[in-house]
Amino acid sequence: MMGRVLGQLALLAEVWALKAFGREWLHYITSNTMNAVTTRLAPFFWTYECQARVIGVRHETHDAITIELLPNQHFSQARAGQYIELEVVINGQVHSRCYSLSRLGRHGVAITVKRKQGGLVSSWLFDHARRGMVFSVSRPQGSFVYQGQQKLLMISAGSGITPCYALANEILAEAPSADVAMIAQFKTDADVIFSSGLQRLAQLCRVEIALSQSAGTVKQDVIACLEQSPELLGRDIYLCGPAGFMDKVVGYLTSKNYNLARLQVERFNFDGYALAGEQSLSEIYFQAHNATVHMTEADRGKTLLEIAEAHGIELEHGCRAGMCGSCKCHLVHGEVSGNQLGIAVYPCTAYPASTKLVIG
Repeated sequence: MMGRVLGQLALLAEVWALKAFGREWLHYITSNTMNAVTTRLAPFFWTYECQARVIGVRHETHDAITIELLPNQHFSQARAGQYIELEVVINGQVHSRCYSLSRLGRHGVAITVKRKQGGLVSSWLFDHARRGMVFSVSRPQGSFVYQGQQKLLMISAGSGITPCYALANEILAEAPSADVAMIAQFKTDADVIFSSGLQRLAQLCRVEIALSQSAGTVKQDVIACLEQSPELLGRDIYLCGPAGFMDKVVGYLTSKNYNLARLQVERFNFDGYALAGEQSLSEIYFQAHNATVHMTEADRGKTLLEIAEAHGIELEHGCRAGMCGSCKCHLVHGEVSGNQLGIAVYPCTAYPASTKLVIG
């Protein structure tokens, strides 16, 4: 009991300190007073590690929870649509996963985690995340952020609603003149994440919920919604969801001659197995680095990321397995095989597939 009381007092003190001093001043204070005593008394602040303490857990559905986090002073300002990498220790082993931010506040953020069948980390968080826990986290990452467009359409399925929900809330608060529409697909009514929040959003913008497996109602999916409202294809689209779902939507958009340069995507996993195939010795121009690579025999079988690194070009990357999306680029010219979604290319799990290739 005493330990629980002290833990709650420590949490209140941490919240007060962040509000009273701000992260910049806390960073200055702690970096100049780091010693064995301070690191023992208040390890959450007197550390060089970016950490976040759980300050609340809320159930969204039968298999999804929102975890409210209070990051320490090493955390940087986040934007809606970005994600963080969170580490958990399970049976002595460290595991990390990327989660989009579902809420952004002045002092704290939140992630929403959907338990996946066979998902080690998501299941552990769903069962064990509690107020007071501390996790190592990364600073906010990702480019799935608002680009200033005037007419937008958010398309999502399942837990892919998370970054789209955060984006819609931010845009409607900060750019009220923007015309926002949202189509979110779930299996049944019981699976709708942010149900009450989406009802509030529906008072400010167009929100459609498609229930693909609902008994007793008309079954519908995102494609059917788009067929019924073709004018929505005149908007810039933000897309997030399971890999198969996203591939289906991109295929539909391609069939309608949608300009894929207006499509923003967020992908956290790659279900397919990327094969190098029969590679020609391509000429690859990495536009952002103004650098050209003429592949040699030593480059055969390598991913675009590995080829770039072998020739001294430093591409941004994270997990190197198509899971985090940090390396996402866009295809300007040519063809690739492996991890591609529309014109979005993930160099860590994609391979050159044409004699000339331009990567933006």
